[in-house]
Amino acid sequence: MKTPLAQRVTRGDSVSRHHRYDSADIADFAHRAGDHNPVHTDADAGTQSRFGKRIAAAEHTISLMLGLAASWLAERGTAIGLGCSFRFTAAVREGDTLELRWQVTDTYFKSSLNGVIVCFEGTATNQDGLVAMRGNLEMLLQE
Repeated sequence: MKTPLAQRVTRGDSVSRHHRYDSADIADFAHRAGDHNPVHTDADAGTQSRFGKRIAAAEHTISLMLGLAASWLAERGTAIGLGCSFRFTAAVREGDTLELRWQVTDTYFKSSLNGVIVCFEGTATNQDGLVAMRGNLEMLLQE
């Protein structure tokens, strides 16, 4: 018997993984995203910046966070993103390892969408325990 949709995700569920940002990873992602800011693409510019190292583009961490939530929710049914917001509180520097983490804060059935709305709160925390980013995400879970 298949688990009912509303029981596949509950408040308090969480998913996390770690990601290490190396120089090549940062530059490659920035180029692919079309973000040619030298603090992402040029090691010298990063070193000379106020950050002291090359830093990851904001969309780099956002993409990793969204991919984590989407993959986790897709294991439970069809997952569709509805909206998100992010706030950066610290730079993500070359060599940093971040724990990317989402926690389910609410779920409710929405009849007009024929599915369950899943609300998440997320953080990206570096190896020193500094939260570099906070986010909120709403996704739709359907059969």
